[in-house]
Amino acid sequence: MTNIYTLRAGDVVVYAGQPCQVLRVTESAAVVAVVQKKRTITPRFGKPVIIQPAPKLAWISPNSEIPILNR
Repeated sequence: MTNIYTLRAGDVVVYAGQPCQVLRVTESAAVVAVVQKKRTITPRFGKPVIIQPAPKLAWISPNSEIPILNR
């Protein structure tokens, strides 16, 4: 019998108030990619530039009771 809260790689979950993708799951942890906000930088001489930082990785329990949006 499987637990409905056990995360699997590829699931989309709500973490930190936003939808995030589960990248990897082991017996002890699940790795979740948390998207960061876009940043606007204005160079000294030029137009504003928008930069999208790489997602942060968060380690959570694979049995966390968080909402799974897409399996």
